[in-house]
Amino acid sequence: MFGDPHIGPVLGNETLILRLAHRTVLVGVLAVAFAGKSHASDLDFRGRSTEEILLAQRAIADSLPPPVTPAVPPSAAPTEVDEVATAKSPGRAFLLNMLVPGAGHLYAGNKRGWVHLGLEGATWVTYLYYHDRGKSKEEEFQAYADEKWDFARWYAADPANQGSEEDDILKNFYATNKQHFYEDIGKLSAYRSGWEGYDGATGDAQTRRFYYGVRNDSNNFLKNARYALVGGFLNRVVSAVDVLRIVRNRGRANLGANTQLKFNMRTRPFSDENALKVTLTHRLY
Repeated sequence: MFGDPHIGPVLGNETLILRLAHRTVLVGVLAVAFAGKSHASDLDFRGRSTEEILLAQRAIADSLPPPVTPAVPPSAAPTEVDEVATAKSPGRAFLLNMLVPGAGHLYAGNKRGWVHLGLEGATWVTYLYYHDRGKSKEEEFQAYADEKWDFARWYAADPANQGSEEDDILKNFYATNKQHFYEDIGKLSAYRSGWEGYDGATGDAQTRRFYYGVRNDSNNFLKNARYALVGGFLNRVVSAVDVLRIVRNRGRANLGANTQLKFNMRTRPFSDENALKVTLTHRLY
């Protein structure tokens, strides 16, 4: 059965092995046919439910090592850039200091602004203190004068006073300008006889001297309040000019070749006639 008269030794080992494998397969097929029935091996797979398959997949996934993310070379550290100073407007810094001394310095990044702000605060505290004291004394001496000085007493001391030029002037002041009225009855000798306790021998009255002292106190307090305002005004001007110089000297910004900023100042200490004129001109062509 296994003999083959055509095989010769000249075919070599390779041909012999192929023939033996062919006959081995043939023998296996015949053995199955004669057995009549075949049985599945214990290694055959049985049917699995969906839940079992999912659990198996999850177990496999958990057992696998985490994926390795390829290392990304760190980006180069950012180079330090020197802070570029923001351009500041000299005109704006100047006007800010005119409104609130020190605000222009702080806008330009200069700590000197805190000094000017402190002076501004001290100015207003001083002004309010002396102004309130002066007004309080003013109310005091006016009430005292209303009680101690009287037109009828003045007329009684000298009937010629009634209808005189001094009488007309004083009545006009009393009706239209109380400040001058209270000033004249305390200062001018022509009205001294209208004070209570007037002594013709000395030409004066104790009540008038007391009144005049209180009035002087009021005037001194109000004068100190005006001094504070003058100091605040000077603080504004000095701080405005200073910040203008600082910003322009830094070279951070300038008004341009076609723009000019000028200011004129008129100051009269202890007077209400103080003024500052600011002119900003720009040439369009």
